[in-house]
Amino acid sequence: MRSVILGAVVAVGLGLGSVANAGEVGVGVGAHDVDLRKQECCFESGQNLELHWRSEPLDVKRSLGVWRLWALGSVNSDKGTNFVAGGIQRRFWGDKKVYAQLSVGLAVHDGEDGDPPVANPDRIYFGSPVLIASEAAAGVNFNDDWSGEVAYFHMSHAGLAGDQNPGLDVVSVRLIRKF
Repeated sequence: MRSVILGAVVAVGLGLGSVANAGEVGVGVGAHDVDLRKQECCFESGQNLELHWRSEPLDVKRSLGVWRLWALGSVNSDKGTNFVAGGIQRRFWGDKKVYAQLSVGLAVHDGEDGDPPVANPDRIYFGSPVLIASEAAAGVNFNDDWSGEVAYFHMSHAGLAGDQNPGLDVVSVRLIRKF
């Protein structure tokens, strides 16, 4: 599974600049499995290298914000969980200097997806190979072509695959190129 995830991330990265309808592409570096004062935390370490793709804005009423499709690939530097995710994203105040965006979708990972063998697990047990992905980000438009973002990404099974559900949290910084 790890080679499938790594291959997908590489393929996404190689195709980012030429993908039809790419509105934005970007790169990011994230802190992997960060401590957000969860009961179960910090089983994995390292940094994440991220590749991002976002579609042109979808044709919806402007009063509803700017909606896009998004995808990201993330590879961990310390043999932790790698993943690809995608879904729909809403941007608020996209035409201003500072903006915010919320994203939701699905993620596929190469981490452990079984049940924990003990009451105090020694690693993240995701419970499912397909997880719910969510993200909140704040960004700054540097100019018409470039922006920077700080983002919080979370993926888990949201309690749908059992009681044990720590998920994975990543906090990252990104550089985004707009087309």
